[in-house]
Amino acid sequence: MQAGYNKLNITPKEAVRIAGYNRKELSKGVLDPIEINSLVIKENKQTIIISILDSIIIEDSVILPVKQAIFEKYGIPFEQIIIGCIHTHSAPAYFKPFFEDVYIDTELQNSLIDSFVESISLSMNSLKESYLTMEKTEVEGLYGNRNNKNGIVDKSVHVIHFMNSHSKKDICSFIQISCHPTILNGSNLKLSSDLLGWIRQKYQKKTNVPCMIVNGYCGDVSTRFYRELKGEDELERVSSSIINQMNHLHTLETNTEGLKSTTFEKKYSYNGQTDSFVQSEIPHLKEVITQSNDTSKLAMSKMLLHNLEFKASKGEMILNLYSHIIKLGNILFISLPGDITAALGQRIVNAFKNYHVIIIGYCENYSNYFVCNEDYGKYFETYISRLSKGNADDFIQNVIDQTRVLLK
Repeated sequence: MQAGYNKLNITPKEAVRIAGYNRKELSKGVLDPIEINSLVIKENKQTIIISILDSIIIEDSVILPVKQAIFEKYGIPFEQIIIGCIHTHSAPAYFKPFFEDVYIDTELQNSLIDSFVESISLSMNSLKESYLTMEKTEVEGLYGNRNNKNGIVDKSVHVIHFMNSHSKKDICSFIQISCHPTILNGSNLKLSSDLLGWIRQKYQKKTNVPCMIVNGYCGDVSTRFYRELKGEDELERVSSSIINQMNHLHTLETNTEGLKSTTFEKKYSYNGQTDSFVQSEIPHLKEVITQSNDTSKLAMSKMLLHNLEFKASKGEMILNLYSHIIKLGNILFISLPGDITAALGQRIVNAFKNYHVIIIGYCENYSNYFVCNEDYGKYFETYISRLSKGNADDFIQNVIDQTRVLLK
């Protein structure tokens, strides 16, 4: 096996718009670097690329030109290139989230294409004979299901160490965690990769090894019920606490014999004008707004109503959902295109108990929230989902089925 890695700092030097919380002001300073981190894994003639941006979302306007450029340069098919992001709500507005009204600087967005290609190319050029080790721990008392404190949540942190086979020195560390990076709220105007970026920085400093980080299935997971401080102070507290708990990583048995990959792709149609949940909930929310004297309930109802009416105003939308499935020995990397709630992510993990499953969320063209049947309509996530009831369950089951085919 060979591995190559690159970290590219792409922090804008001037004030920019920020995507997240509908901020109207330009950024005011930088709290921590905005990066692209790229990892290349190669075995025999198979090459897999994972390249992750510090951004709230990522879309085909950048993904497809990057994949085309890498294909033309190295002959690597689109299906073997994973492009994703960490979902920080304090990075530059490279893309316009569906429910936000933020100005997108097309020049800034276009610059991402060259940056991705540069980072991936540097990773390709740094390929070395390698091996890996893998560790895991559980994080307690810092984040959980944001709708139900005792609800389903993935509190595991996986760390994969890629090592140079000859020098025995680290090439990079690869961390996976599942938590919304929303410690910094709309009042923050400093560019930041938020919680995941701070974990990445602190782990790098602790180990003196370059590090990349990916977000897993955290659609309904955050620090909501565990907050003690605010803003940067809370960011420091939570990230430091996670790093401290990572002192108790335990080693997992791994093998890397055989690198195989496949993809699954399916289109789903959504129309808020005919969706039964949207059409029944709009009049209900209007009634709540008319009758309620509770200020907080009134504000929430107005926000939810706005989201539903906005979805209805768009008419029919076609979402093309895409997943990469990679088998590296007894490790499975599975990418998913949006905010995957914990119950759905857990279905995938539970389906492959003989494998170490690394789910990478927020990859490919961002498709908002994936909510399972049993939770559909109960919580905030449904109101900003562009999938009808049952679509998320169907897609996840198809990903599971396609993974089983790959493992035969």
